Amino acid sequence: MEEEIRPGFYRDDQGEWKKDRRQAPDRRSRDHVYSHDDRRQLFRRKTDREIADRDAKQQIEEALEDFAAEHEGQG
Repeated sequence: MEEEIRPGFYRDDQGEWKKDRRQAPDRRSRDHVYSHDDRRQLFRRKTDREIADRDAKQQIEEALEDFAAEHEGQG
């Protein structure tokens, strides 16, 4: 017996086809076109990461300058 498969549907206990409301587009699929909300979220995350990286670099540079100033003349 060959079982029928319908994408986006499932068979309930009585054997009736019901629309699968839990089915969501696969975000990893490259064929899927992202909505504007998804793009905004991606850009927001990218911007947040860039800001965090820039702040971390500034803090490291300041710490190195402070360290150099404290140890200048010693040695």
